[in-house]
Amino acid sequence: MSLLSITNPVQLAEICATIIPCIWSGTCKRQLLNPKRHQTFKLFVQKVLKSTQISTSCVFLSLYYIQKLRMAYPSIRASIGSEVRLFTTSLVLANKYLDDNTFANKTWSQVSSIPVNQLNIMEIEFLSALNYTIHITQSQFFDWVQKCQQWWNLLSIPALLPIQPQKRHCDYIDDNYPKKKFSIDYYSNVKPILSWSSSVSALSSSRYNT
Repeated sequence: MSLLSITNPVQLAEICATIIPCIWSGTCKRQLLNPKRHQTFKLFVQKVLKSTQISTSCVFLSLYYIQKLRMAYPSIRASIGSEVRLFTTSLVLANKYLDDNTFANKTWSQVSSIPVNQLNIMEIEFLSALNYTIHITQSQFFDWVQKCQQWWNLLSIPALLPIQPQKRHCDYIDDNYPKKKFSIDYYSNVKPILSWSSSVSALSSSRYNT
């Protein structure tokens, strides 16, 4: 099964909650988030995807933007809860770039519980960090999905979501990542440099545990 054929929000949320920490840490390990934080973040992603009905292609494009952001800031250490801001902001950009019908930031604010003024700042900062370059070719997109496919095949539990390798060949996973090793607990309590690298109270909201 190709990742792009997955439309179930629960499955997509599990994939995002597993791959995003790998992108940000540059390390292909499953338990980069402790089980409780992994579950909480997964429920947040699931809620966002169910509420917005964002396409699968849009989801993987948002992961690509996070990867580009990481390339632009290889030394920054995220603070606890920053995965919420990273994912939400990247999804906003992916939705605006890829989809004809886009949501206003006010809607994203309501869905994510991130104040709209903060979301606006995060979007500008994210775009600036990417040098306002969010275009992706079809070839680049499928190469990126293949990279995610390889990660997921290594990290997933077969009984949870078995996925077969795609026919499209791609023989790299970590070629573009910094060689510096990060600890498994890659979050820190240092003052965040940018808005999307800071925490957000939405992550601990009880709504994501229902």
